[in-house]
Amino acid sequence: MSYDTLIPLLKKTKSPLSVQEFQERVNIVFHDFEAEYYDRMHADMWGSLQQQINLLVDDLFEYEDIKSSKLHLLDIGCGTGLSSNILLNSRLGQHIDQITLLDTSPNMLKFAEEKAKTWNKKYKIVNSYLSELNEKVDVIIISSVLHHIPDLEAFLKQVEEVLEHKGILIHLQDPNGDYLNDIEYKNRKAQYEKEISLLPIKKKWTDYFPKKILKPIKRLINRKDYIDLVNDKLLAEKTIKKRMTADEIWSITDIHVETKNDTLNKGISLNFLKKQLQDFELIKMRSYGFYGYLKSDLIESYAEKEEGFISKNCLNGRNISCVWIKK
Repeated sequence: MSYDTLIPLLKKTKSPLSVQEFQERVNIVFHDFEAEYYDRMHADMWGSLQQQINLLVDDLFEYEDIKSSKLHLLDIGCGTGLSSNILLNSRLGQHIDQITLLDTSPNMLKFAEEKAKTWNKKYKIVNSYLSELNEKVDVIIISSVLHHIPDLEAFLKQVEEVLEHKGILIHLQDPNGDYLNDIEYKNRKAQYEKEISLLPIKKKWTDYFPKKILKPIKRLINRKDYIDLVNDKLLAEKTIKKRMTADEIWSITDIHVETKNDTLNKGISLNFLKKQLQDFELIKMRSYGFYGYLKSDLIESYAEKEEGFISKNCLNGRNISCVWIKK
């Protein structure tokens, strides 16, 4: 279990909470503040996720002819509703009749509900954990969530419990733990970063100040970023007694992603998923982010190369996406 990696940070911040309570509270507060910026910050995900979901849905329909138009979708860790929105735009969307949007962040759910009002589908907002959900569903989507879950073994058992027989599980936008150390991937990423480092960059005034100086200046002129606001909230409610850096906060929220503070937890492994999802059949695994970035962030010549890797279904990209059916 990954909670143990947070003990040094728990002690450093002098938090009075248990390590599990600490992780859960920081995660909720962080995502409550991030909700205000999420769709703008992750605008690059719209195109890439739509493509990945479309591909996975096509894989699904090749495997099974889905006729029902009354499917119940559960979006776990729905955030602002981005992934449900994208799934409804896919071929599977016409088969979905109702949606449960589940998240631990009340503010994320506020934005998700605004999207849900436009879908012309029955929907329900649930501010809770999966373990507390008392319903069965036909389709589950989990987008950019698995790497936030400390105890994935327990979480995936809960996923299995709420999914109906022959139910569909789609997950995506998590770090590809089997290939992040792949030499070919690392060489491609290094090659791309070297090339873009040579491109002219228009500097902002903030680029001329070291970060250590810039942070206090921003606070003095009341231009706090959401990392500052997260710290303010955690300090005010006495979850912590000492501020955390952005990287320290991310090591708590993105617990299966390598950071400066945690080089042990790195990515989601397909072998691990297969071991945990033994009552599921893997229909297809796909990968993307072959240069370490989503396609919409790449310069044009590399975006074309990225498309080539995706069309060949190469597996050594930064991100993983999969579609499964419960046996």
